Amino acid sequence: MFPRDGCNVPEVRFPGFTEAWEQRKLGDCFDERQERSAEGELISVTINEGIKKFSELGRHDNSSENKSHYKKVEVGDIAYNSMRMWQGASGYSPYSGILSPAYTVAIPKCGIDSRFFSYVFKRPQMIHTFQICSQGITSDTWNLKFPAFSEIDTMVPKIEEQLKISEFLTHLDNLIALHQRKLDEMQKYKKSLMQLLLTGIVRI
Repeated sequence: MFPRDGCNVPEVRFPGFTEAWEQRKLGDCFDERQERSAEGELISVTINEGIKKFSELGRHDNSSENKSHYKKVEVGDIAYNSMRMWQGASGYSPYSGILSPAYTVAIPKCGIDSRFFSYVFKRPQMIHTFQICSQGITSDTWNLKFPAFSEIDTMVPKIEEQLKISEFLTHLDNLIALHQRKLDEMQKYKKSLMQLLLTGIVRI
C-alpha cells in the first residue's frame, strides 16, 4: 500500500485526501471492553464471514448454560478470537450480544472507524503480525490478548478517509453478497433442471 519504507503516504488515494497517515499503536485506537453479561443473543466470530449470530451458523450450542462470564459486545465493537486472530478470526460487530470469554472485544476510541479497522485486520501483512505477536509455544496455544494487541503498530488516516475507505469496501462486500445469492439460486435452478431433463420427465 505504501510506496517505500518510511513514507506514510499511500500510493492510491480517493480524490481530496493528501495528508500522510500516522503510525500509531492499536492501543491508541482501541480500549478493551470488560463488561460481562449473561443477557443477550449469542454471537460468534468466523474466519471467513466475520461476526455472525450463532443462530445463523447452523451449529449445535455446546456452551455452558451459565453464561455469567460471557463478554458483552455492542454494535461497532471489533471482536476477535484470541486463539485464532493469526488466522483472521476477527470482525466488526453489527449486533449487540454476548461472546465466549475466549474472545477479546475492542472498543474504538474517538476518531476511529472500527469498520475501517475490520478491513485492516484482514490484510495478510497484519494477520502475519498478529501471528508473530501471539504468545504460546505451538499454534494450538498461540494467544493474542489485548495487552499484546495494543502494542502493535498500524498506519491510521484521518477519520474522514477511514470512513471513505470503509464505505467503499462495504459497498463491494454488499455487491459480492448479492451476486453470490444470485449464483446460489442459479445453481439450485440448474440442479433442479438436470434432475428433470436427465430423467426423461421433461422435454423442451
